[in-house]
Amino acid sequence: MRVGTRTELGRKWGPCAHRPLGPVHIGYQFTHLFVALAPLTGQVFAMFLPELNKVCFQHFGQQLNQEVSQPTLLIADRATAHQAKLLTETHLVLTHLPTACPELNPVERFFEELRRQLKSRVFDSLWEAQVCVERVLQIYLDSPERVIQLAAYPYIRNTS
Repeated sequence: MRVGTRTELGRKWGPCAHRPLGPVHIGYQFTHLFVALAPLTGQVFAMFLPELNKVCFQHFGQQLNQEVSQPTLLIADRATAHQAKLLTETHLVLTHLPTACPELNPVERFFEELRRQLKSRVFDSLWEAQVCVERVLQIYLDSPERVIQLAAYPYIRNTS
């Protein structure tokens, strides 16, 4: 998920026949939030990395591998960055979803919820944006049941 100083516009209620006002900042500083989550347990692993490319994805995979102790399925879409090869001595088994099927990816629903909570906020610096995202992420880290509600799709729950 791209995070930065550009305000994401959201809907806002206002009186009839009046255009609601909202703060807007058009910034050009961005970072990327990489997230792996366990839909059945609610565990979340997240990192900010400067780019969305194969090198950063490999780094994310290496850090995630250090956090897991058993074979773990890592599901990713077919974005170019996700085509990177992970290390051979890893607990992670990378598999890809079919092309153009974001509705099957549990992390996309998680990102949708994060974006909803960041709508119409103005960040003057990239650091401010990251701090805000960290605060929102902490809510999900503290309550895994919220992650389970968002990400435990029926096709995941019903596989055994």
